[in-house]
Amino acid sequence: MRSRDAAIERVVAATRDRVGDHPALSGVLDGLTGLLHDVATQWSLVLGDVYTEGIGAPVIAVEAAGEPAVLKIDRPGAALAAQVATLTAAAGRGYAEVLAADVERGAVLMERLGPSLASRRLPPGAQLDHLAAALRLAWEVPLSSPAQSVATGAGGALLDKADQLSGIVRRFRRPDDAERWGPALDRADELARHLSASRGGIPVVWCHGDPHQGNALQSNGIPRFKFVDPDGFGCEAEYDVGVTLRDFSRELLTRDASSARDWHDGLCEQAATATGTDVQRVRQWAFVERVTTGLYLRWFRDDETAETFLDSAMLLAPTA
Repeated sequence: MRSRDAAIERVVAATRDRVGDHPALSGVLDGLTGLLHDVATQWSLVLGDVYTEGIGAPVIAVEAAGEPAVLKIDRPGAALAAQVATLTAAAGRGYAEVLAADVERGAVLMERLGPSLASRRLPPGAQLDHLAAALRLAWEVPLSSPAQSVATGAGGALLDKADQLSGIVRRFRRPDDAERWGPALDRADELARHLSASRGGIPVVWCHGDPHQGNALQSNGIPRFKFVDPDGFGCEAEYDVGVTLRDFSRELLTRDASSARDWHDGLCEQAATATGTDVQRVRQWAFVERVTTGLYLRWFRDDETAETFLDSAMLLAPTA
């Protein structure tokens, strides 16, 4: 068997093991062998290992014409088109640079960056500083860029992210959640509705949409970390900042409720100051994101991690 064919077989097998039968990811296996053969030929790729960090679509270390790069395989569609449009519009500022893309078939070749911020195990405050520095550059993508027309379609309407998250709470909560997490779920729905109703007149930026520590990879320049995997949509900057604060569940769970709220409030103040955003809305977005991420992870069959998000949200929920 030729070396390229053997490498393709190895990558397909590793991707099958990684994706399994999950309905959100299993589609990437359709036609994967042919796709890998075509892009490896077209882009002069030598295929390496499939990255194991994260739970999203497979990412493969490659050599592209002798230079290190990564190949991401994802399901074709509007989400991938918006992602690639955002990365292309950023031109490497705050985001990984796109080297080549076949959006219709679901293949994107990007610069190879280093380990994720999540893997560095830095203190929460240091993580927030790095994310804030990357966000300030990422928000330079103009609202008038081609990314907006790709993401919003012909109608051009900006996403009401808060209304979307309220819908997630209502859709994914279960009747038996009330006893353990009812106050947190109710509070997240209430805050999401408030954020939606009060968004008029608030400045909008082109948001990453999911700027967590796993989506920030080490770079060789400034900022020290660049983002990958943007959702790409127009929303208030406070939304992105709120996402950076939704983690740290395990740190919160080592504290009692009063201490957890004080500690979390301090992180919200730090992140808002570093990004020039409104701390109250940052705090509200962070809570909604913590709850909806927990519900999403449970749907994604990661029950253990989901419970840390939802249990930590209970510590932050109002007691009266």
